[in-house]
Amino acid sequence: MFLVIRNTFPFGVLLLLLIGTAKADLGVAFGSGQGIQDIKPYRLAVSWDFGPIWHEEAMWGLNAAWESSVAIWDGPQRPTLSPDRAIKLNAFTSGPMFRWQRQQSFTRNHIIPYTELGVGLSWLSETEIQGRVLSLHFQFEDKVGFGFRFGKHPQFDIAMRAYHYSNCSIKRPNSGVNLAMASIGVWFTK
Repeated sequence: MFLVIRNTFPFGVLLLLLIGTAKADLGVAFGSGQGIQDIKPYRLAVSWDFGPIWHEEAMWGLNAAWESSVAIWDGPQRPTLSPDRAIKLNAFTSGPMFRWQRQQSFTRNHIIPYTELGVGLSWLSETEIQGRVLSLHFQFEDKVGFGFRFGKHPQFDIAMRAYHYSNCSIKRPNSGVNLAMASIGVWFTK
C-alpha cells in the first residue's frame, strides 16, 4: 500500500496543480543572496496564487499560494575543506505558502504590501555543502518573508526572504542551512 501511495503521490500533486492553475495567478521570480559559510544561492521560482482564503472582503486578508523552485547553491573552496567535500549543490523545492496582504492596492501608487510564510519539501543533490552535513537528500524548507507587489495591475514583485533547510533530525548529524535572499518577479494575473 505504501509503495502505491509513494508512486502515485507525485502524479496526484501534479494533477491538483494543473487543475488549480486554471483559477490562479501565475508568478515567476528570480532570487539571490547570502547564506551560512558564504553559500551563494541562486533561485528560480514559479508560484500560483489562488487568491484570498480568509478575510477576502476586508482591507487585509490571507491568500494561499503554491511555489515550486529550482536553485543552485555555490560556495568558495575553503582551504580547511578537503577537495572531495561538496561546495555546490542543486535544490528542488515545492510547497504551500500563506501570504497576509492588503487585498486592494493603495489607490495612487498601486502597491500591495505583504508578509508570507511557507513550508516545502526539498530534494538536494548533495548531503553536505561547505562542511554543513545535512545527512539526507530530502530536506524541509521553511521560509518567511515580506515584500510588495506594484505596477498598474500589481504585476511586479520585490521580496526579501529568510530560508532554513533541515531534515528535522530524521537522521543525524543535521547541521541545517540558513539563507537570506532578495527576489524580483512578475505576475501574470487573470
